[in-house]
Amino acid sequence: MVDDTSKGQGAPQPKDPEPKPRLFTRDFLFATLINLLITTTFFTLVTGMAVYAAAEFSAGETAAGFAASAFVVGALGARVFAGKYVNTLGRKRVMITCLAVFTLATVAYLGVDSYELLITVRIVHGIALGFAQTALTASVFDIIPKSRRGEGSGYYLLANALPPALGPLLSLQLSERYGFDAMFWVVSALSALAFALAVVMRIPEIRRPGTGWWAALSLRPSDIIEPRIFPVALVAMLLGLTFASVMTFLNGYARELGMLDAASVYFLLYSGGMLITRLFTGRIQDRYGDNSVIYPALCLFVASMALTAWAPGSWALYVGGVLAGGGFGTMLPALQAVIANALPTHRISIGVSTFFICMDVGFGFAPLMLGPVVEAMGYQFMYAACAAVIALNLVLYWLVHGRYRVRQGVHGRGPLAGQRRPETGIMPSVDPRR
Repeated sequence: MVDDTSKGQGAPQPKDPEPKPRLFTRDFLFATLINLLITTTFFTLVTGMAVYAAAEFSAGETAAGFAASAFVVGALGARVFAGKYVNTLGRKRVMITCLAVFTLATVAYLGVDSYELLITVRIVHGIALGFAQTALTASVFDIIPKSRRGEGSGYYLLANALPPALGPLLSLQLSERYGFDAMFWVVSALSALAFALAVVMRIPEIRRPGTGWWAALSLRPSDIIEPRIFPVALVAMLLGLTFASVMTFLNGYARELGMLDAASVYFLLYSGGMLITRLFTGRIQDRYGDNSVIYPALCLFVASMALTAWAPGSWALYVGGVLAGGGFGTMLPALQAVIANALPTHRISIGVSTFFICMDVGFGFAPLMLGPVVEAMGYQFMYAACAAVIALNLVLYWLVHGRYRVRQGVHGRGPLAGQRRPETGIMPSVDPRR
């Protein structure tokens, strides 16, 4: 008789598949909640600030608008320095300090007694957010396992899906029912909770031995803009420019069309579309590569803008809102995952800062660039032009990144311009408890 138990001895046994590294850690959940709280604070205040400035200080239309946008001016200025000094000074130290200032600024609105003081507080508030958000996002991409960057980025930025709808709702309901002080007290409580979570959150730090004090403190152009991902950030800038047309002009456009209620529903559907797509697009990006998510998202965004420009009825704005959530809303975490995978760990904060600088420039300059187009040609032409810009953005994306077969930071046709192997696209693991 033959002993069957001897069969297959010495033959290679199939390896058990490696389990996925854990994504939903305590620190990842804390970071996501902090992002939700500070983003809700931002949207609540940016919605109500122009009305507050006009009501309390008799500010004209331009001055009232600046009361809302001064926050972005402060944040943009902070990002110039944040990318470098977040690592130099320490991510945890920067985030706790800046969230403390962020919280104090929300409380300070209660004591503002002049328009000039209001603008000062808005700018300081924006500076605090610029530093804190850069430190938080850079830390999150070290906490997320490298093989799950797309998925993790999508879940982390789910926190940005609710505030565009929740913030304006809070602002309108609180200010109308209980007054502006109630709005300021609520955002102060949200900010204080974000600060408390940051205190107990474990944040990975970057230590680069052998760096002299001059190199650590000096600021070079490459410490402000990360050249390796700047072309990808340009894609983000054009996205910001085109989506700002919705944030800035949709209410006026809807009023002209007699569809003002549809404009309100647009943002609810936008948040819903963003929320749903971010639940699965990150996993698709990790498994099949960046292009599998980014090309469809850009096409959805083109369709959204085209429908908004056409607008034969309210249904077009409703569908356009859903498509914008699935298009623009998907692009933000997808591009941030591209950036994180393209850089070594000590450059991620600068890459994140570069991304936000370009986004802020797109948002900030949109009214100046698109306003004259509206005055000369009308809203429909402006939105049609935005659809054309997004279509051109498809070509730009292909030129700077899409022509490479990219999956989890590995470039199938060689590294991007200015990148070197093997460090590019490979992130050393960082122990969050260090």
